Amino acid sequence: MAGPPPNFASLLRARRGYLSTVGSNNDPHLVPVCFTWAGDQIWTGIDGKPKGPELQRLKDIESNRNIAFLVDRWDEDWNKLAWLQARGTGTVLTSGPEVEKAYAALKEKYTQYEDVELSGPVIRLDVERWISWVPSKPDRD
Repeated sequence: MAGPPPNFASLLRARRGYLSTVGSNNDPHLVPVCFTWAGDQIWTGIDGKPKGPELQRLKDIESNRNIAFLVDRWDEDWNKLAWLQARGTGTVLTSGPEVEKAYAALKEKYTQYEDVELSGPVIRLDVERWISWVPSKPDRD
């Protein structure tokens, strides 16, 4: 693959995306996340904001590496709606050059990381399929 459909790549400039995982009990789990991307890979980090002792998304990826990611564009004018979904395989990275590169890209995109520690694992989504949607426009006379 060569990244998202060209007319949808701008959606990946969004400030928030949604990460979906499924655990060993087949329960879905959906959370909003900060993210960065390049080509057919998306990264999201685990930062220092208060969370429980074990994050469900990390446990889910241990048992089921199939994950999905969604970004959307909302507008009161429904002709301007759009969404882009990435489906693929999730990997939890705990250290190494890829983690440092993901941290740097996330810190560049989100100035909030100047005040919030970014030192936890990074989730990498290796995209196997991009799915996109925009409203179809009916023919008009």
